[in-house]
Amino acid sequence: MIRRYLPEIDTLRAIAVMLVVLFHAYPSLVPTGFLGVDIFFVISGYVISRAYLFPILERRASLTDFYSARFRRLAPTLFLTVLLTAVLSFVLLKPRDLAILGQSLLLQPFYLQNFHFWMGGDALTPPLANPLLNTWNLAVEEQFYLLLAGLCLLTTARRPLFWPLLIGATALSFLFYLIFATMGVSPRSAFFLLPGRLWQLGLGVVVFCLVRKYRDSPQPLRPGLSLLAVAAIILAPLVPSDPGPLAVTVKTLVACLATAGALALFELDRDHYAVLRLRAIRYVGKISYALYLWHWPLLSLAVAVQGRLLTPVEATLGLILAGLMASLTYHLVEMPIRMRRVIRNRRALLRALLLASGAILAMATAILFMSGALR
Repeated sequence: MIRRYLPEIDTLRAIAVMLVVLFHAYPSLVPTGFLGVDIFFVISGYVISRAYLFPILERRASLTDFYSARFRRLAPTLFLTVLLTAVLSFVLLKPRDLAILGQSLLLQPFYLQNFHFWMGGDALTPPLANPLLNTWNLAVEEQFYLLLAGLCLLTTARRPLFWPLLIGATALSFLFYLIFATMGVSPRSAFFLLPGRLWQLGLGVVVFCLVRKYRDSPQPLRPGLSLLAVAAIILAPLVPSDPGPLAVTVKTLVACLATAGALALFELDRDHYAVLRLRAIRYVGKISYALYLWHWPLLSLAVAVQGRLLTPVEATLGLILAGLMASLTYHLVEMPIRMRRVIRNRRALLRALLLASGAILAMATAILFMSGALR
């Protein structure tokens, strides 16, 4: 039986976000902490399948239900951080940097900012450049949702076609990743664009489908395996290795497969070690989305103000502030909207999103004009 809530998933989110945050704050400490993003993609594919995929395929829910829930979950926190980051950038950044930010800001409401970063940025630099660079993966995820919706519509009359098409798209995406990232054709394309990331989201979807199929089969208890899988997720980015693309590919595969295995074990088994359900770690997982969004612009703007890399003390203060902002955002913005305590119906949600999108576009236009990009 599929349980409504798996606390261990929040533990995985906490691990993923801390890898990313520590990589950005202390690059030499966790040199491949960017793998946290790969882990997040696998978790996202699993979670959206768990909550929405089969109800849509079995016509117990509509695509409108799906998009409404996703926007309610993701958009408010994103638009809040984007707007406040834009205001701070307007005050703190130099005209040239402000113009670059304005261009990416203009694409935020359309979830196309990853194309801007793909054309003009380095995926693996420390937080020196665009304060909104970390939003690229949200654009990729939204583009995946559109692709998934198209796949659902395409196979409405022939549901058995859904799985070969999904698995085929996932396999082609992995091939794209091998050619563009591992073989070095265009690592930036593999990093920023959906074709290089779809295999991670697709892996999460496929794993949940397998779990759903075999969930009622007799399963021996194996909490030790889930602990080993989580250990592999943590160790993959931390173990020193050759910095070449092949080593990064191996680490990426280990992290993604370990994440998929851990998710399956969490679902199939009922007993796990208490360490996988520690309340403090799960809380970090609960605020992980807001923490991910806040930490980068705070570090990036601090670097812009200082004109140099941050010291460990400065970076730590930045992370503490990011944690505080994430907690406030989670309790005051994310949960009230998600739980429908405010903005209770879809029409009100749509109005709020359109208003926020208009504010972002107006801010982007003002920034581009004031920085000289529109003159």
